[in-house]
Amino acid sequence: MLDILESLVTDQPLWHLCLILLVSLVVFEFLGRKLRQVLRRRVGALSDDKPDGVDYLLSSVFSLLGLLIAFTFGMALDRYESRRDLVVQEANAIGTAHIRTAFAAEPLGTQLREQLEAYAKTRLAYGQAAFHDKPPLAAEAERQRAMLATLGIAATQSVASAPMGPAVMASVNEVIDVGSAREAINLAKVPTSVVAMLIGYAFIAAFVLGYSQPILSLVQRIGNGLLFLLLTLSLVTIFDLDRPATGTIKVSQQPLVDLIRGFKN
Repeated sequence: MLDILESLVTDQPLWHLCLILLVSLVVFEFLGRKLRQVLRRRVGALSDDKPDGVDYLLSSVFSLLGLLIAFTFGMALDRYESRRDLVVQEANAIGTAHIRTAFAAEPLGTQLREQLEAYAKTRLAYGQAAFHDKPPLAAEAERQRAMLATLGIAATQSVASAPMGPAVMASVNEVIDVGSAREAINLAKVPTSVVAMLIGYAFIAAFVLGYSQPILSLVQRIGNGLLFLLLTLSLVTIFDLDRPATGTIKVSQQPLVDLIRGFKN
């Protein structure tokens, strides 16, 4: 069941997901209203002029739903911020290593510099690629990181000034570490169980809303529709943030673009 939900949230176009959620909320609200009407017919005690605590329950349910949305949104936003920060960190790490290649003896300095430039282009392509194109680029980046490690060790040993040797290797290590961390955070998502709980609770909230309103006026119908629309947009925004490759909210690759442009100057 969780696998189906993960596939739905991850693979479906966002407008499909928006439509599915909106229709589902309306259906659950309708079911809750119908249940209240059936109970009113069968049990005379359930009449609208007698308080039954449903309004109190409704406010509690939607308050908790708001907390769940805020909690999940925070998780998705933290991952987005981490992906954005890692792009900046990677560009800075590659730029620093590129500058420190000047300390290495030739031809190792030039070889390491050219490898860093090629690696930066691969990382930019990785950031701009669609989801299904990322694995080959990640594999190519892994191969290039292995070459960087080999060249970095050799360049460190060729540095004329001994204190600068560790600085060259440290900058290469930073490039390798940040690259691996960036690929890992791109695969990190909000746990499917959390998504299932959030969607399920939203459906329950819609059901309780329908149960609390057995007879709807035009104003209530419009209000419920707006509420469901806002709730759907909130959920879809969370799912969009959690799609680094297929969503509409993209992480800017401008730091890498500027870095590569600087190589040509």
